[in-house]
Amino acid sequence: MLRCYPLKMLLVGSAGSLLLSCDSTMVMSDKAQSSLDSSRPTLQSKQAGLQKTQSIFTEQLPEDASAAYNPTIKATGLSSVAIQPSKNLNQRRLMAIRAAKLDAYRVLAEQIHGVKIDGQTTVAEAMLTSDVLSSAVRGTILGAETLKIEPTGNDTYKVELSIRQSHLDRLIKLYKKGLL
Repeated sequence: MLRCYPLKMLLVGSAGSLLLSCDSTMVMSDKAQSSLDSSRPTLQSKQAGLQKTQSIFTEQLPEDASAAYNPTIKATGLSSVAIQPSKNLNQRRLMAIRAAKLDAYRVLAEQIHGVKIDGQTTVAEAMLTSDVLSSAVRGTILGAETLKIEPTGNDTYKVELSIRQSHLDRLIKLYKKGLL
């Protein structure tokens, strides 16, 4: 049952509006009332839902799950042991690891700062005589973390680095201030 009472009469331009205050009293059938009561949460259903939520939060996350929640950029560097300039095998291995790490830093710098590419092509008598491409990377990397250093065969080392979003934001701020 719906009862409405007139409150005020407003005249705006040539149109008039009537504001009403309404009091609604609804009568439900027993069937509708029982279905409404059964859809309401009970204390037991609330506790069960809370326990399910707690079990979700206390689950052990897999090892790789931390990477999914922390935005990072990853880079891999490779280097050969045989081409290192030393007669001592252990020293060549250490030099290869260092070279692979520098290669990974270069890849990070390419991803963050970009690559400058210069090219020159010479054509003579409708034939390509010379084609020269050069690339250069220049940038600063702060806060890179070494994830892996591992041999990938008898003669090669692989280094994986990552940098988090927070470090990237810091690099961008410093770059905008002109400090890098």
